[in-house]
Amino acid sequence: MPASRLIILGVAVAAAGGAGYVAKNMVAAPPPQIVDSGPETPAIALQDVLVLSGDVPMG
Repeated sequence: MPASRLIILGVAVAAAGGAGYVAKNMVAAPPPQIVDSGPETPAIALQDVLVLSGDVPMG
C-alpha cells in the first residue's frame, strides 16, 4: 500500500474517532427533578371571592 493511502486512512480513522467522541458527549443530560413541597398557605387571608355569572360589557 502506498504511503499516501496510509496517511489518508490514518486521517480518516482519526476523524472517525473524533466524531465518535463528540457524539458521545452530546448526550442530553437528564431533566432536573422538581420537588413538590405540597400546598402552601396564601400570603393574605382569603375571605370572600366574587364570582361573575354573566358577561360584563366594556366601559
